[in-house]
Amino acid sequence: MTNYECMMILNPTVGEEAITSSIDAVKKALTDVGATLGKEDVWGEKKMAYKIKSSDTGYYILLKLEIDGKNLKGLTTNMNLDKNLWRYMFVNLDA
Repeated sequence: MTNYECMMILNPTVGEEAITSSIDAVKKALTDVGATLGKEDVWGEKKMAYKIKSSDTGYYILLKLEIDGKNLKGLTTNMNLDKNLWRYMFVNLDA
């Protein structure tokens, strides 16, 4: 198992319930492929460096997790289907 961070930017205009639902869906997808979730750091709504879908702000979440790197490819397909999840990035902390 390798240590990773997952940074996500979500649509801030959809409301707290939709944001929570999207975060829960990502966490469920991670645990379904065998990830062990660690710390969840909610940064909240922040100004972005560039606009995404005509918005200057995004809702930022940072997740720390342990997962086999081979399982990340299958996750990206599910994450791309969530319209509230604008951007995400996995960073290998052990590299």
